[in-house]
Amino acid sequence: MAVNIAGAIVIGVLIVVLSVMARSSIVSTTLVGFSALQGNDLNGERAKTKLEFVSALGGAGNLTLNVKNTGLTSVFDYTSMDVIVEYLDASDNQVSTHLTYTTGTLANNEWKKTSISPDAYQPGAWDPGETIVLDALLFPTQKADTTAGVTVTTPNGVSVVWSFAGSGFFWFVNAFDISLGTTGSWQDIDLSNYVPFGTSGAIIEIINTGTDGTQSGVVKGKQDTRNYMVDAAYQEVEDETHRWQIVKVDPNRIIQGYIEHTQVDFKLVGYTLGTDPSYFNTPLDITPITEDEWTIADASPYVDADADGAILFIVSTDGGDRNYGVREIGSSFSTTNRDLENRSSTMYLVGLDASYQFEVYHEDFVDVKFYLVGQTKGSVVYFSNDVAVVDPATGSFQEIDADSYTVPAIATGLILRVVSTDADYISGLRHGDSTDSWTPDVGGGTHIQAAIGINDSNVWDEYIEHADVDVTIAAYTITIAN
Repeated sequence: MAVNIAGAIVIGVLIVVLSVMARSSIVSTTLVGFSALQGNDLNGERAKTKLEFVSALGGAGNLTLNVKNTGLTSVFDYTSMDVIVEYLDASDNQVSTHLTYTTGTLANNEWKKTSISPDAYQPGAWDPGETIVLDALLFPTQKADTTAGVTVTTPNGVSVVWSFAGSGFFWFVNAFDISLGTTGSWQDIDLSNYVPFGTSGAIIEIINTGTDGTQSGVVKGKQDTRNYMVDAAYQEVEDETHRWQIVKVDPNRIIQGYIEHTQVDFKLVGYTLGTDPSYFNTPLDITPITEDEWTIADASPYVDADADGAILFIVSTDGGDRNYGVREIGSSFSTTNRDLENRSSTMYLVGLDASYQFEVYHEDFVDVKFYLVGQTKGSVVYFSNDVAVVDPATGSFQEIDADSYTVPAIATGLILRVVSTDADYISGLRHGDSTDSWTPDVGGGTHIQAAIGINDSNVWDEYIEHADVDVTIAAYTITIAN
């Protein structure tokens, strides 16, 4: 009887232990399953969340971000969002700051939701298809002429990264070679390895490196529908000469180029950011029909109310050299016997008057076209009358100080007019700290505009072969804080 009682007790204990173990297993399994479901929910939310930067405008201490919700989920909790900025301050210190969210007046290193558009579905929520505007105030302020980065992260951990800077022109010390290897057709040129997100324009120097033979070479915006090579003889670059263009960069940081021969090189001298300058997808023909006299070119139907300058692409399809000139209204510049080489082209920047007009001179409105590439709104300061530069010593690169020519310390680069009054002569130009060594010519009896950066001491380098090469300063570039 005692044995039976003991056996019953053992069996009872086993039943209790097994019950407890089973219960623990069920609870554990339930908790694991619940955690897995939570993880799946979070991963699902992340998979359905997607952001896309529309624009990021900064410079100095201000920052404005436009970010579009391109996913399938809404954002409600802005206090759980992260906005992180990284940049150089005026003392060249690297700054990385996690900004604090606020709904009131911005203080240093704070951000706020300024608006949502269209904000029709759930007012106040950042729904799919809507663009949010975020404003921030940074301290210390960003160093001028530098590019910074910003990261925006949603409450569920999805991030998007972009870059920002003041609007305007930014220059490389040494130009990047972006030459093509394919001849005879338009080719994409991807600039994403050289310029930041948000780049709006590219400044290109085109060089025929060959010592014998004129070859065609030209660049254009990816969205530009004009075919500047409709004839294989167009866009000629005489051997050992060069010229400049400024073209629009598409959102993927791509432009297009065409070369007849691989001896034609493309050099990326600099780029533009922000809303100034702004560009037209396809440059507009604003050629006046009046020939052989100075006449008005009217940009007023096309430019914005705050425009103060025009970026031009001047193209000749004529078989001979053609006289041309460009000047601001009221300028005393009167030279009309300086050519654009046959079937060639040049960049030109010119200031606009209060009526958004300037003046041009040309021989043939059919074969010489003035295309409006873009407009400036403060990023370029124009001299109504070009400032003559004293010739440096010939035969080598020489430093020239822009301080001597009323160019202020805030300047970042120069727009120069280069003239050869006699034969083809070397006229090399480069950034003041550059080691670039190419020294192409400017054609005899011709003139072009060139664009270069200057260093922190306002210095650029110039190489002229002969005193018959004349250089004048047409304008200088500055960075505009947005």
